Amino acid sequence: MTTTPADDRPTTATRVPGTVTTKGAPDPAAPAVGRHVLDHAHLPAMTLRDSALEHNTTVVQAYADRHGLLLAPHMKTHMAPALADRQVRAGAWGVTVASVQQAMVAWAHGTHHVLVANEVLDPAGLAWLASRRTEDPTADVLCNVDSVAGVEAAARAQRDVDGNVHVLVEVGFPGGRTGVRTAEQARAVARAAVDAGLTLRGVTGYEGGLPDVDTARDWVTEVLAVAVELRPLVAADRSLFSMGGSAWFDGVVDAVADRPDDVDVLLRSGAYLTHDDGFYAERTPFRRRPEEGSLRPAIEVWGRVTSCPEPDRALVAVGKRDVSFDEGLPVVRGIRPGGTAHDPQVVPPPGAVTVTRLDDQHCYLTLADTAPGLTPGDVVVLGVSHPCTVFDKWRQVQLLADDDTVTDTIATWF
Repeated sequence: MTTTPADDRPTTATRVPGTVTTKGAPDPAAPAVGRHVLDHAHLPAMTLRDSALEHNTTVVQAYADRHGLLLAPHMKTHMAPALADRQVRAGAWGVTVASVQQAMVAWAHGTHHVLVANEVLDPAGLAWLASRRTEDPTADVLCNVDSVAGVEAAARAQRDVDGNVHVLVEVGFPGGRTGVRTAEQARAVARAAVDAGLTLRGVTGYEGGLPDVDTARDWVTEVLAVAVELRPLVAADRSLFSMGGSAWFDGVVDAVADRPDDVDVLLRSGAYLTHDDGFYAERTPFRRRPEEGSLRPAIEVWGRVTSCPEPDRALVAVGKRDVSFDEGLPVVRGIRPGGTAHDPQVVPPPGAVTVTRLDDQHCYLTLADTAPGLTPGDVVVLGVSHPCTVFDKWRQVQLLADDDTVTDTIATWF
């Protein structure tokens, strides 16, 4: 993760050696705005469908507003300041990040409402957090704490810089990720934070590791009870209660429906912006509650067929270095026989063309009898499962209009 100030870092970096560009200079490997993505493109390439991004942003912000929630989408999904800015402009409170380094990227690009959804123990990171309100009195930067050791580290840092660290006590579940495991432990950490001079803002947790929405709903209800118990230790007029995976957030909404009037619920879901064709397509709350809206997959990875060695097999020059595979293999969304901007896309019948394996730089397609004929040079358009682990493979991503022309190029900051 780079922490170079925004003005000093190249805005785009291609995947072709020797073609990294500086700020403001044209990228010779990127299609020009207004041209088809396949015109002068170096494949493989990752693209985002602009209309899907706009749709998903609107749907989830409206959902949050309708249920009286604050929204801090998890920026670690994309680490693209341009996308974070889109979300904030649509009404988000700010962003969530997983580390201080990610928070520094958000800050450098103008987003000063940031939740670091982890306990921070690194002295330099804590010093940075403690100094944010000195840099910008309107900033709101918080982190989690789930141990007395974490409280003590934050207290040392804020004394060193004459600043202040704002914290949420994190509550977890047995066998889960981080967070205290009992209400008694939560009370001890909260009391230690107040006694050490930290600013206690509320309680947080993560329900996404639970097996289903019903279990998540029951557990969030228990954590909310802890938050209500700790409310007298929060000096502010309002306290924060933060939850937020991308799979069970409807359970969160159910659990907090009868929350006290002075508790603000901050939802941290991140995968909704781009959605996917796999993991989250199966788990999104909008499948269970279609009356609340729907999401559209925005990510496509374009690759060229390089070999057809057997009648039922084709190889595409896309691999583990280009596309996510940790939560399921990609799916074939379309094929462009001929592989040019002028060749219309063909959508194969369900099950006709299946991704069965990925190597570092190769995608194996298994072809059923109903598959369209493939030949080297054709282009295959893939949808992904789990957006968080495809963005980190790209330093620039093309935004596409619905006619596949490029509308913009955005940078990621991993």
